[in-house]
Amino acid sequence: MHWKVRRDFLGRLEIFKELGNRELKAIAKSCSESDYESGEYLCRQGERGIAAFLIVSGEVEVVEHFDKSDDEVVVTTLGQGAFVGELSIIDGAQRVASIRAKDDVKALILTQWAMLGLIKSRPSIAAAMLPVIVKRFRQTTKELREHFAESEHSRKSVLD
Repeated sequence: MHWKVRRDFLGRLEIFKELGNRELKAIAKSCSESDYESGEYLCRQGERGIAAFLIVSGEVEVVEHFDKSDDEVVVTTLGQGAFVGELSIIDGAQRVASIRAKDDVKALILTQWAMLGLIKSRPSIAAAMLPVIVKRFRQTTKELREHFAESEHSRKSVLD
């Protein structure tokens, strides 16, 4: 995919929509592309996060694995335009979930070292991304609190 097509795609994503053409061009040229077959993992829970994935086509499942068993929960399914793994490219910490192709997937890959270089040379990229990342974090926190409250209510109902 030509960098101009990438740039136009990136400009439609929530996380990059506030950026100008110069910043979008820099990001587009920093991305690589990869195709994944259905069932293939883009990344695995527990691995060090060295890249984020922008889904161009297809769907991925965000999967949490529990302990060392084969038990897993599909947390959500995401499609075209989703940006996953963005926290890991900022801090390089371990992945908190796996990302698995639900069907054939085409993705743009933005590595941690590319992202850090972009942020150093163009701080406006970080300034545009930060509110979206914080919004997602707040939404996830809210959903976890609601889930915990429902679980606690169910537990108390069973005990009563």
